[in-house]
Amino acid sequence: MQAIILCGGLGTRLKSVIKDIPKPMAPINNKPF
Repeated sequence: MQAIILCGGLGTRLKSVIKDIPKPMAPINNKPF
C-alpha cells in the first residue's frame, strides 16, 4: 500500500482502534500518520 486517505465522516469504524485521538493522528506502522 502506498497511500492512505482519511476522508470526512464520523470515524465510527476507526473508534475501536483510535478511541481518543483524531483520525489524522491515527498510528500507521506505529507512527502518527
